[in-house]
Amino acid sequence: MAPLFCESGKWTIGAQKFTYTRGQKTGNVEDKIAQTLPSAILENLNRAMQRNVMPDEKLERTRYKLRLERQSLYLQLSSEYKKRDSLILNHYSDSKLKSAIQAEEKKIQEIQTKIDENLQKLKTETQIAEEKMKLLESGEDNPLEKGELSEREKFKSLFKNIFIKDESLISLEQVAFYKNDITNLFTASKEAQQEGAGSAVYEREAYAAGLNALVCGSITSYADYISVTAELYLYPGSKLCGQVTEIGSISELELLSSSLANQLLPCLTNAMPVELLLEISPKEAAQNCKIYIDDILQNSNARTIVLDSGVHNIQFISENYRTAGTSYYFEGNKKYGVSVNFEELHSGVIQVDLRNPLLGDIYMNGEKAINVEQGKSQISINGNAILGEFIAENGETSFFYIPKNKVCDQNVVTIKAKPMDRMSYIDSRRKWMYGAWSAFMISLIPAFYTYGNYVNNANLYNKGQIDYNTANSWQMASNVTRVIAIGCGLFWGYELVRYLIAANSVLPQNAKAGDLADFVNY
Repeated sequence: MAPLFCESGKWTIGAQKFTYTRGQKTGNVEDKIAQTLPSAILENLNRAMQRNVMPDEKLERTRYKLRLERQSLYLQLSSEYKKRDSLILNHYSDSKLKSAIQAEEKKIQEIQTKIDENLQKLKTETQIAEEKMKLLESGEDNPLEKGELSEREKFKSLFKNIFIKDESLISLEQVAFYKNDITNLFTASKEAQQEGAGSAVYEREAYAAGLNALVCGSITSYADYISVTAELYLYPGSKLCGQVTEIGSISELELLSSSLANQLLPCLTNAMPVELLLEISPKEAAQNCKIYIDDILQNSNARTIVLDSGVHNIQFISENYRTAGTSYYFEGNKKYGVSVNFEELHSGVIQVDLRNPLLGDIYMNGEKAINVEQGKSQISINGNAILGEFIAENGETSFFYIPKNKVCDQNVVTIKAKPMDRMSYIDSRRKWMYGAWSAFMISLIPAFYTYGNYVNNANLYNKGQIDYNTANSWQMASNVTRVIAIGCGLFWGYELVRYLIAANSVLPQNAKAGDLADFVNY
């Protein structure tokens, strides 16, 4: 349970421009890639995230602040010693010199006391952090071990924590981006860059810029392919908490950056493990079930599995049952119930009867069927739907589909095979459709032309400016061209329908139920 009065903090992550290895000379393209990749990685992380801040990470922040305080105090101490020693050079009387020395001694003593208090605080904070980490490792503060709290326990916990500012061993901080802009990359001084991201010089500059984490990277390029290694450093502490490598094409930088971001995500959020509670049925399937997580076989007898947070692919395999599985992002510090209800595979045989006698072979799910008699074939089944293909002697094909509800032992289905070269057929119908469309478009030109002249001459005739025969001839021409245009339009619509039917012919026909009495024992 989080403390009632907790301070919501920001955990800031940034990135720096990647570098090329092997001393490779870089041009505009390489420079753009090195600039774009870190921003693209942050962009794939650009969503509401929180980081679990552990006691050891809090300790590093405390150490850093105490170290800066000690350095400042030490400089003050050095200055006061120099002031005290320089007093004897002044022409003071004995009493005044003694008084001045005592005053400096008092200041020196005060600074030394502050240094001692600083060191004692460091020792105390270190002991507290070590104790908290031991509690975490033993599961004392792990919600997965505690289970759900009852309403009474929640009520008691509320009053227990109401006056305690920070009792939780793990605190949540909202992840933010450097200067709230993924394209704004952090640039350290040349001295810090020479020392490296793990140096104290680099740590001082990064933490002073408000960074808690920094994504660094290196690129190795060969032809059109690159290998990118991304590293995640934590500050203060200069701790390398994650390093991932991905290989991809320069033309697919988005895919490459997305993969790197997904791999860095568990390190970034510092997510705690997740617990999977498995429930497998039926009992017969559960006894022989094999569980694979990310292609690694798990203990088949375990019904509780603890994993690192992140995306995992889970597969459940049991003999004579349909394989089940899923790929899911498991968020840390949570329990997930996974229920698997295996579906039994029904074995047996099914026969396919041709309604029109044709010579050829039938393939179902890629396997050649057995010819039991003329026009009838048989294949073994396992409960799955069947995609079949009839191949005539001349090589032309016809596809069919047997839905799952018809796939049962000793069933008979019928198909009306229509083998043909469907690609040529579709191409022929497409040419006719385009030809009809062209004729329709061309027919509109005289139709609009004659209609316009007809309207114009009709107005002139009404005004008595032309004779009747001239106006009537344009009316006749308009009527004829409109009829031709309408005919071409109907012809194009007809060819369009024929083309769509031809394009639809590549879809497999659904097999129809046959007469069970026609089943041939083979």
